[in-house]
Amino acid sequence: MTQHTVCVVIPHFNRAELLRQTLDSVRNQLLPEWQVIVVDDQSDAAHWQMIQQFEDARIRVIRREDGVKGPSRCRNLGWQAAEAELILFLDSDDLLGDWCLQQRLQLVLQHPAADAWVFPVMLFRQRPGDLRTLWNRMEGGSELQRFLMSDPPWHTSSTLWRRSILQQLGGFNEKVMYGDDADLHMRAILGGVRFQCQPQALPDVFIRRADQQRITGNVSAALLDSRTVRLTEGTRAVRGAAAAAGSDCHLWQGQYFRECEFLLFNVQNSWGRIQGVLRQWRVEWPQLSFSRAVCLAYLVIGCLCRRRAYLILRIARRVTMNLLPIGYFPTAGGFEQAEADQQTWRWLRQRIGGDGQTAVDVNT
Repeated sequence: MTQHTVCVVIPHFNRAELLRQTLDSVRNQLLPEWQVIVVDDQSDAAHWQMIQQFEDARIRVIRREDGVKGPSRCRNLGWQAAEAELILFLDSDDLLGDWCLQQRLQLVLQHPAADAWVFPVMLFRQRPGDLRTLWNRMEGGSELQRFLMSDPPWHTSSTLWRRSILQQLGGFNEKVMYGDDADLHMRAILGGVRFQCQPQALPDVFIRRADQQRITGNVSAALLDSRTVRLTEGTRAVRGAAAAAGSDCHLWQGQYFRECEFLLFNVQNSWGRIQGVLRQWRVEWPQLSFSRAVCLAYLVIGCLCRRRAYLILRIARRVTMNLLPIGYFPTAGGFEQAEADQQTWRWLRQRIGGDGQTAVDVNT
């Protein structure tokens, strides 16, 4: 196995049929030098039996037997078991364009001093090319500040990593179930990892946005606890990084407010958890904070008015937006709404439509 072989690491849980499609997209790669490691997160017996049949000379299937359940643990087991130096993380319901690995290796050869290489990715519903929507725009200011403001410019599959850099970073934080990819990228930037970004490249990974329920979409108690863990872990990373400026620390505090708003609008009887996040904010950032006081007042109004006086809540939110720093209410830069430009869309239609398998409406 050469140093330029790419290992595609795929965490899996109870999605064997979708995984079959994902693996087919890897088998169709123009680059012949690849391997796949599927890490099963203790799927039901039927799914586990099915995915074992996918194994061949280049596809290895292993099962998580220890550690914390979730994609972070599975991804770590995958890259740690990889023989290749280059690692791409792919979800078990997403697809690679057949040019993906070839395009990425070309950039590796052009920029060998980089530690990681970043590419745009797109959304799809039923097949690649049925949406013109990028997962997010890559351009738009400081990458670190965008991660701090929950406007991540890169998806988990956007980045091709050196295995040695993942080793240096300790891989994914297995305590974090939600936002684990943003956490890794943020720590990498703070740690001085050299990223080579290619925002004008042809999008080469397609992220599924169909109607089926997403694995991380359930608002469970474990997920909510994990979200507060991410606040603590992120605070530790930001405050411990020599490269972090005061403005970065202030932007990160907006995460506590956004977590409270998430609880306010998505969780029943959430006041107790909101109080817990506010206490956590006060403990981890003990200095006096006008912003925290404004947040508290707004959240109290929100809990009182959410069900019976929603108009008052909307007014309170508008006033709060004018009082808090800009990073507390991120516009997310058109997150999951940025469209590919005309030239990129034309290239993509030609590339996908030309294989006779994935049709794209050339009249759109």
